[in-house]
Amino acid sequence: MTAQLDPVQSDPAQRDPTQPDPVQTDPTHQDPVQSDPALHPLRLRVLGTSVALRFEGGLTPAHAETLRRAWSRCVETDDGAAAPERVAEPELGPPGGPFRATLASGRGTRIVEARTFGHFAADLTSAVTLAAIEARAGEAMMLHASALADPASGRAVALVGRSGMGKTTATRALAGRLGYVTDETVAVEPSGVIAPYPKPLSIITGDAAVPKSQVGPDELGLRPAPAQARLAAVVLLDRNSEASRPRVTPLGHAEAIIALAPQTSALTRARQPLAWLCALLDACGGAVRITYREAHELPELVEGLLERGPIVARWAPAGSDSGKATDDGAARPGARLHRARVVDAVEIFADDDHGTELVALVGASVVRLSGVAPAIWRALETPACVEQLAGRLADDIPLPADYEARLREAVTELERHSLLSWAVTSH
Repeated sequence: MTAQLDPVQSDPAQRDPTQPDPVQTDPTHQDPVQSDPALHPLRLRVLGTSVALRFEGGLTPAHAETLRRAWSRCVETDDGAAAPERVAEPELGPPGGPFRATLASGRGTRIVEARTFGHFAADLTSAVTLAAIEARAGEAMMLHASALADPASGRAVALVGRSGMGKTTATRALAGRLGYVTDETVAVEPSGVIAPYPKPLSIITGDAAVPKSQVGPDELGLRPAPAQARLAAVVLLDRNSEASRPRVTPLGHAEAIIALAPQTSALTRARQPLAWLCALLDACGGAVRITYREAHELPELVEGLLERGPIVARWAPAGSDSGKATDDGAARPGARLHRARVVDAVEIFADDDHGTELVALVGASVVRLSGVAPAIWRALETPACVEQLAGRLADDIPLPADYEARLREAVTELERHSLLSWAVTSH
């Protein structure tokens, strides 16, 4: 998930890029944006970064007040002032459309515009989220998930799932007992602390599924999150209308990464992202999948998961390093196998100490391989021809009598996944 933001044109040394761009006004004309406090720029704290909104065409003070209520828990205030009092609810039609606002973040500005207030509010939520994700890319591990935290301990659960898997419904079911952290993007700092994002929830109201209504957590009565939430459980939601009873299934790290990777943002921009994910899973006691039918089945299961402790790491970094010189025939000419350059790779050890799995991030794709593939990857820390590779493998694992054919099949498989490549060397 990425956002295309226009670059800030002004000199960043001259002004704060998170502040809205200055506007020129006619001194003889009273601009409603400047005259009514409800239409003043709105500064939000989102995923640990600042985003500013300047309301423009189409919005009345009542519309702006509705947005302020929806975003009340994200508002940045210097004096801790309370949110404005509730005012009359605006109609969702386009009385003065199009509705328009300028969004500014540390990465630039963009215009959000829509014909109806309902579509505008929904588009604004998406734009704010994308701007914050772009600003934090590479700094935080960002999961497409909701999060709730125990008010006393601050231990938090991330509920991960694709759209339609019931994250928002699950969040509402859990937020009577746990504090609401977010229902969209869980940004985990390297320390394990979650950068809060208590955004409005996107809820289907009435007969129309689009646009979803943007309803603030205060209006829904969701419990506030503790001052600091730390990730303590990772749950992959599996809502199944045919499930006879809820079921918790522990996941190995390899299986968990395969499921989590498509539900991340800017994964390839993080430093050693697979190793980072493994460390997070260790701290959380490993990921689990909860298969359930109704959201009311979740609270007791989730609260139990928050009581688990960390587990011992059973993985090792295995990132690509094809630049080293070999010590077994480096001067020999001919075709040699090299590790391909990957974003990151980890080797995960089986619980029974029999075998390992190689998980690699190749471009934007995650590859999971077992069998002899992890041993081949280890053996090619430096380039080698097939004969040299076989010799290195013999020092690591038993080789069967027909190993040559199997070795070539395994090499071909690794090549197919863009993990190995051939290079011809001279003297």
